[in-house]
Amino acid sequence: MTCAARPTLSAPRIAIAGAGIIGLSCALELARRGATITLYDPNTPGRGASWAAAGMIAPAFEAASEPGVHPKLFDLCLESARLWPGFAARLEADSGKPVGYAPGPSLAVAADPATARHLDGILNTLAKRGLPGDRLDVDAARAVEPSLSPDLLGALRLETDGHVNNRAVVSAFLLLCERHPSITLEPTPAPLHSRGSTLDSDGHDLILVTAGWQSGALKVTEHGQQVSLVNWDISLDEIDTYGGQMLSVERRADHPATTLRAGPIYMVPRGSELVIGATMEPGRTTGMPNTDDIAGLLSDAAQIVPSLADARITSTWSGVRPGTPDFAPFLGRTRQPNMFVAAGHYRNGILLTPITAQIIADQMLGAEPGDLAGAFAPSRALPAQA
Repeated sequence: MTCAARPTLSAPRIAIAGAGIIGLSCALELARRGATITLYDPNTPGRGASWAAAGMIAPAFEAASEPGVHPKLFDLCLESARLWPGFAARLEADSGKPVGYAPGPSLAVAADPATARHLDGILNTLAKRGLPGDRLDVDAARAVEPSLSPDLLGALRLETDGHVNNRAVVSAFLLLCERHPSITLEPTPAPLHSRGSTLDSDGHDLILVTAGWQSGALKVTEHGQQVSLVNWDISLDEIDTYGGQMLSVERRADHPATTLRAGPIYMVPRGSELVIGATMEPGRTTGMPNTDDIAGLLSDAAQIVPSLADARITSTWSGVRPGTPDFAPFLGRTRQPNMFVAAGHYRNGILLTPITAQIIADQMLGAEPGDLAGAFAPSRALPAQA
């Protein structure tokens, strides 16, 4: 398939396929820079993985020592975490709505030797970067968070890791996009058509794919038939699904007031509730939440915080994370000159929202990607291909 010359437009008309937090944030950033945007999504905007998440902004825990991740993911996560204070402040000022941004620190705790070794790896990476990270024994950790079990093996204070109320962020973005005169939201699939060897979207100059794990399932009309968008860029076929189940409990005085991480478990205080997550279920998109899985998740959390054993569950829900083979997003231009992608953020969609919007807006409006942005191009070598 032959690519045409790359378009260079100062005020393009852009079709965005997918209105989750990534699509909404990119739409707003592009519109602020002069583009005209149509956001397409047949589902309720912002109610997919964006809504199901717990709002973790955790570059150290998620990327500093995770096996198999993209070698530059920690750098990308750190840069986005540095953007979050100003990003949250502007979002609140423009929308008039609080978004619950809390810069940290959080506590990562170990209940078994394997998790303790993981914390050692995080601490080692932080030390090499000159970043703060304090090892705490159990007594010191319980002085910070008294609800912790005395049987833990230790903890790590992560100054870089905080959280935000992801649902409040999504709501603020949606409000601003609905208000913006250059943004239109359409409750339909993006109208993608084949024009010879290139794509067209009803008069738009550029196309941005932000449909998460459903990006590869988007359809293109070609010769009267509906065919997969994967045919226009095979990287979209590399976005896999990772189902996750979560719950919230009524937060009592003997429950955590600090954001906690413990292996796959996280606990995030959010007003009168404590959000607890999350299962990690590769390939799963349906049949969630499950009563037994939720009970197991709460039981695992109670090993870290014993007072949760008799906590009252207030809500359960599920979501599907979109992940690539190196657990890092695809950001930038595809092999189609008029199509860009921002998808595959795995567990870091909320964290990476500011940097994603910045990178995508820069590239779609004509800037060449820098070294960091370029490392996440859809055309990069993936582990299975290396």
